[in-house]
Amino acid sequence: MKKMLFVAAAALCAFTACRQDAADIHPSDNPDERTAELVVPAGFDWSTTRAVACDFTAPHLSRVALSETPDGEPVALFFAGGDCSPVTLNLPATADRLYVRYQTEEGFSAAESVAVGADRMTYAVSPLAKDYEGIADGGQAETVGGVIYYPVRANGWGTLMFEDLWPAYGDYDFNDLVLNYKIQLYMNNKNMVDAMLIGIRVKAVGGSIPYDIYLRMTGVRGGQIDEVEPYFSQNAPATADMVQLNPGNSVKEPAVFLFRDTKTRNNNPAGAVYVNTEWGYEVPESQLAQVSYQVYFRNSIKLEDVTFDTFDFFLGRADEAGGGLMEIHRGGFAPTEYGRAAYERLREGNTNIDGADYYYSNDGLVWGINIPADVQHAYENVDFLKAYPGFARWARSGGATDTDWYLHGVSENLVDKR
Repeated sequence: MKKMLFVAAAALCAFTACRQDAADIHPSDNPDERTAELVVPAGFDWSTTRAVACDFTAPHLSRVALSETPDGEPVALFFAGGDCSPVTLNLPATADRLYVRYQTEEGFSAAESVAVGADRMTYAVSPLAKDYEGIADGGQAETVGGVIYYPVRANGWGTLMFEDLWPAYGDYDFNDLVLNYKIQLYMNNKNMVDAMLIGIRVKAVGGSIPYDIYLRMTGVRGGQIDEVEPYFSQNAPATADMVQLNPGNSVKEPAVFLFRDTKTRNNNPAGAVYVNTEWGYEVPESQLAQVSYQVYFRNSIKLEDVTFDTFDFFLGRADEAGGGLMEIHRGGFAPTEYGRAAYERLREGNTNIDGADYYYSNDGLVWGINIPADVQHAYENVDFLKAYPGFARWARSGGATDTDWYLHGVSENLVDKR
């Protein structure tokens, strides 16, 4: 069994919930509008994050930490200067500044506020920073390395919400599957990734179609996966596992995993039809199914190959008509090799999805969204615009306005977090 080196503070490794309460409610422009009727700009990608390059310079190899507040826990810890690789983060679109500290011989420096631009943030590390030139190559137990969180939040969960009737629109309450995720990338002193810790929590299942949870790492080949080890399990069956569908060091296709037996109905209240979507049948967070796994790579991976934009969480079930999988991805992600046949069969002659972009409708709508925070989801049969009125303005603007729409929900339409 391999031993993971946890290089950050203990709080970085704890897989615990981070509460995000709904803030002030923004009224809807049109209270009768429905999600399926939204008119969005052509090319809108529904992204709630943006790639920001960390343009950091240093007179020698130095270690820096980024946090959301001056005294907060790091959300990213990496190296600058020397011959280490540059770092790009997937930050929430709402992020306008972070706080930077550099490591000295005595500890970390005082935090400095750094503005986050549209696509980069710049910072010059002081010559007073500890010089790490000459330390052992990364990946060894005695080596000091780095870590990056996804989402880039202090010990926080992100949220994935899916509709499961693709290629039909369905009711657009975005609660057919609600999944929390947490990813930690562990890097060496070259900012190359040696391993990752990935956790998921099944927050709600508001659909009856037997979809399972899958992950494709579009930037990582199947042959680059060395080993997957269980790390933590709570309220999940003993058979729950993270299973690679295409193992073997000669595999050239992207690594694909099934989270087997994770979408469970454990602890579901008696009489509930679904999981945590019906009024009076709410499930406390402490009773939700949660699992996490350590994933080790055969060789170090470039950080650009494991940014969050390369993580393709999707739904999949057996395609009884043609074999393989019936898949539902977020917009822009192509079906896997297992789901391509079903995708092409359903797209043929379907006027709702005959466009060229994967998993976008002709109207530019999607069946899955990512939110870089732990947010509440809508009750069953509540249109998403009733739960989050600012969502409409955000979508109609192509993401230019109301980027914090997910912080402004209508509490009576959202399943209470307890």
